[in-house]
Amino acid sequence: MTSHMQDKVHQELPEEMYRMLFENACDAIFVADMEGNFIAVNQAACDHVGYAREELLRMRPEQINGRGSSEKVSERLARIRKDGECTFEAVHAHRDGRQIPVEMQMRVIEHGGQRIILNICRNIAGRKQSEIEYRKIIQATGDGYWMVSAQDAQIIDVNDTFCDMVGYSREELLSMRISDLEAIESPEETAAHIRKVIETGHDLFATRHRHKNGHLVEFEVSVSYADIRGGVIFVFVRDISERKRLEGELELSALVFNASTASIVVADANGLIVCVNPAFTQTTGYEPHEVIGRNPRLLSSGRQSREFYQNMWQTLEKAGHWEGEWWNKRKDGDLYAEQVTINIVRNKDGNVHRYVKISSDVTEKKRLDDLIWRQANYDSVTNLPNRRLFLDRLAHEIKKCRREKESLALLFIDLDRFKEVNDEFGHAVGDRLLVEVSRRINGCVRSSDTVARLGGDEFTVVLAGLGNTSRIETVARNIKNVLAQPFHFGEVEASISGSIGIAIYPVGASDIDELINKADEAMYAAKNSGGNRFGYAST
Repeated sequence: MTSHMQDKVHQELPEEMYRMLFENACDAIFVADMEGNFIAVNQAACDHVGYAREELLRMRPEQINGRGSSEKVSERLARIRKDGECTFEAVHAHRDGRQIPVEMQMRVIEHGGQRIILNICRNIAGRKQSEIEYRKIIQATGDGYWMVSAQDAQIIDVNDTFCDMVGYSREELLSMRISDLEAIESPEETAAHIRKVIETGHDLFATRHRHKNGHLVEFEVSVSYADIRGGVIFVFVRDISERKRLEGELELSALVFNASTASIVVADANGLIVCVNPAFTQTTGYEPHEVIGRNPRLLSSGRQSREFYQNMWQTLEKAGHWEGEWWNKRKDGDLYAEQVTINIVRNKDGNVHRYVKISSDVTEKKRLDDLIWRQANYDSVTNLPNRRLFLDRLAHEIKKCRREKESLALLFIDLDRFKEVNDEFGHAVGDRLLVEVSRRINGCVRSSDTVARLGGDEFTVVLAGLGNTSRIETVARNIKNVLAQPFHFGEVEASISGSIGIAIYPVGASDIDELINKADEAMYAAKNSGGNRFGYAST
């Protein structure tokens, strides 16, 4: 129908028809002059506020808008005069005191040569109740919620939880767009993402938003699209920063676990292996599937005593950790030394959850330590204790003699004619001679006695734990005799003998220095008497 034809129909409608439509309209209609004075109302308007027509026509808009509404009414009148039309929400006061939320559509029209205001009011109490229920629902959810326009990514609603999550007030957020918060996607990528959501209807993804104070917040986001109000997207977000932090820690722990050069074994509360790291496999030769579910004692070398393990478990249970060294056995049967730390991981109730053993293979270190110790304490030619270890053992035996009221004898032995053998046959033969001398002397004493080389051609013997001194002379004579026998090295025959000086503790000396000096003096006395003999120090 053309505009001309519509105007013709309007002209042909009788005034009574307009009046009938006005009176029978479902919405309340108020007609006012440009100052806001009511000049006409329909029956729905009277029913709406509970006043008779005559009463309403004597009232001002302020009177049906409730107390304190004069300023708002003035603002609305000013706006309608300026714009010619507007729509806004207000609350009307019924005669019986009820508050009625309304949506008012106001328009300036020409009638009889005058400008008047047509105000059509619709009761929106039901809609407001739905909005209240909606607001309660979104506030009650434990997740952050916001609603965004699909057209321009403008935020149009949020709940308090989301405000707390990002640090902005509701008013601040309602003036922002997605790009003001989004830390991963560019505005162009966000626009493409919105188009995807419109096509699919929903999406679930993770992203980061910028908090007001500058830090980033990790979010898990669930979005749904609704074709209302020009297209809106409902967004529910969950702060997963702590989960991401824990995941990061777990990833780091796994990286450390797998990259560590230390062997790591984790066992459950029953002591059964739960997991091992690659370093464990490299150290022991066992693959994970060969040990998981088994007791770590499969590595036991048997070198530690039952008491060792009992003490270890007592310390572990009491202190929650244990440190020490032990020997274990590889899959191929080789023994290896470990530097071990064991820690208990407990549940919140205090019960054992896991045992964690971290260890390092120190076999080579111990070998080197032993080598260094032997080099510092043993003679490199004869493999006998050297002067340092000799003095240590002698001091130890003297303390023991004091404690147990026993005696000991110290023998100083100097080889006669050793220099001549060296000069005649060379140092190689001389070294072989020293080795054979040490073997022959050892053959004359007990395993509990100490034979040492002090250097050059000087040897010592400590005869410890003597209940009486009768054994001393027997040992000295035997040593003298075996040293006087010829030494054969292939075609070389060498002959030497020994001069032996003997001092006795505590009869002939009261301390270690006096004992050594007296044994040395007795040895030189024997040598000065022609050698191949033994003699006692003076008492």
